[in-house]
Amino acid sequence: MELLLHEFGCNRKTLERYLGEIEEQYGHIVTIKKARKKVWRMVSASDVFMEFIKNSDDITGLFLMAQEFDPYIFKEIEKGTLSKISKNDEDVFLFKNSIMEELNSEESKKIFKNLKQAIKRREYRDIVYYYDELVVYRGVKCLKLVFMNNNWYLAVIDQDRLLKFLRLSFIREVHYASKNSFSHSDVEPYMEFFKRLQNAMTLYGVEPKVATLKARPKIAKYFKADMKKYFPSQRFVEKLDDGSVLFTVEYTQELEILPFVQRWLPDIVVVEPKELQDTFKKKLQEALGQL
Repeated sequence: MELLLHEFGCNRKTLERYLGEIEEQYGHIVTIKKARKKVWRMVSASDVFMEFIKNSDDITGLFLMAQEFDPYIFKEIEKGTLSKISKNDEDVFLFKNSIMEELNSEESKKIFKNLKQAIKRREYRDIVYYYDELVVYRGVKCLKLVFMNNNWYLAVIDQDRLLKFLRLSFIREVHYASKNSFSHSDVEPYMEFFKRLQNAMTLYGVEPKVATLKARPKIAKYFKADMKKYFPSQRFVEKLDDGSVLFTVEYTQELEILPFVQRWLPDIVVVEPKELQDTFKKKLQEALGQL
């Protein structure tokens, strides 16, 4: 730092501002000591992730951290870091899918940047959204950009104070709203909700129920107490005499967990509650009836 102060001929506060602006535009700065000299270089996200992959025994954490990064930085990682890995350790790693949802167009980049700004400044936005039909959400409070279910979502509070998750790929336009900014106290209960958010189907303001599920012996090993959880609320209960495993999951609506059960058919069974059993059976009968 002292060397830079001398080189630039400015005070410490000004230099720190310069370095902050450089970091904001290009990435982080690190000091490297070579012999008796100190040198500075820019560190990109690719550098950080490369070190993580090379030195960690469990790289699943790498992908869980993806939601903390700008997707365009992460695209750089895919093209840079992952391509290096594929060349240097092609006998170890194989990446068949893109880590992040594609948001490649210039318009998508502008929308993403606009929403990041709205969240940081707690500003309102008008959002033009197209799913089955065109809808304009006026004066929404932008809370979080959430990466879940392999997709980007924008969490907003609409004018009816309802929490919604808008898929970013369905957002067509983002505009400044007539209102300016809101306070943290206005959205504090919603921010607390994110701590127990499981997926895009988790409902705000609904008391969760508890489902007991059974993993049959064929897949029981994936649901043991020491295995990774598929839901934050997932809890191991016991291993049964036949080798099956019982576990529980909280849910605010059936859609929050039934797609998960369906993916593991026929090896996961809904034990209770009965209404969840009945709904699941009905969906299976409807599916079979269409064959």
